[in-house]
Amino acid sequence: MVTTAARPRTRIAGLAARARNIVDSGLCTRTSAVPNWLARLDQLEHLTAAAAADRRATLQILDDDTVVDLLVLSYLRHGTPYRLWDDTLTGFAEDVLGIAAWVELHELVDAT
Repeated sequence: MVTTAARPRTRIAGLAARARNIVDSGLCTRTSAVPNWLARLDQLEHLTAAAAADRRATLQILDDDTVVDLLVLSYLRHGTPYRLWDDTLTGFAEDVLGIAAWVELHELVDAT
């Protein structure tokens, strides 16, 4: 019996998985291989410098392909597609893990 991968808990988690697969499979090995890479790199730098709330709101309104491009660039430049959540554990828990309640977050942290 072939097992299938679990469905991502959130949109961002699914997009981050796509970004990791693109880089890890060798489809994209350098920043210049990302479509429209100069504009995306500029966008990534602006998002990284923005306040966490603004960054998270912007990521929610961007289309999936744009977010994947940004996460691929983040992975290539910083070694992780999750660089945009470096300064916001709550944002990471909500956007990526799909955990909205502090109780759930505490349970997850205590379990690890």
